[in-house]
Amino acid sequence: MILIYSLILATILSLLFTTSIKKHYWFYYSLSAFIAISTTIYEILKITSNMELYGFISYIEKASIKGIFSISIFVLVMFAGALQSRWKITKKLLIIRGELAIIAAILLFPHGVIYLVRFIMKIIDQKLSAIYVAYVIFGIIGFIIMIPLFITSLKKVKSKMDWHQWNKLQRTSYLFYFITYVHILLILLSKKNIDWIKLITYTTIFTLYAILRLIKYKNTRQA
Repeated sequence: MILIYSLILATILSLLFTTSIKKHYWFYYSLSAFIAISTTIYEILKITSNMELYGFISYIEKASIKGIFSISIFVLVMFAGALQSRWKITKKLLIIRGELAIIAAILLFPHGVIYLVRFIMKIIDQKLSAIYVAYVIFGIIGFIIMIPLFITSLKKVKSKMDWHQWNKLQRTSYLFYFITYVHILLILLSKKNIDWIKLITYTTIFTLYAILRLIKYKNTRQA
């Protein structure tokens, strides 16, 4: 499953290149932007001229446009705030949590833009089902919530904000995670043949995160 492979790769790269990501974050932002722009250009060509990719590169592009790369990195951002802070893996992820969130957001932009275009095209063609409209609406809401989270995660913007105001805004990330899960859930349920492995995998990841985050919150309140 591409999500699992992406999650494993994202975890390995994040742990191996923690220092590099922290010091040279603009390089990683630029690389993410290049991937995002390339994906967007290809999808535009696909819509306008029926261009098609083949082979391994087509799987990479599909993972990019479907937001799988982005989600795998967002999962690391989520669990960095839910796992025990004293663990070595948690400490490494927390060092670059902000940078990972920005990278994930950049990689998600093609998904948001292209699928919004496709949604508008379907409105024009009047080819809409209730569940399709539902998951698109959740996607749009999630995308709107993500934008201020993305902007205020940038160091220059963050440094100019009041800490309490910034922290309050960042708490909306929990709503973003929830809406993201609902969006994915509706997409999977809209298929004629439901992929139960994907459904169980995503549900397990988000449920485990919710449980761990609640446990950590409870422990913090009791400390």
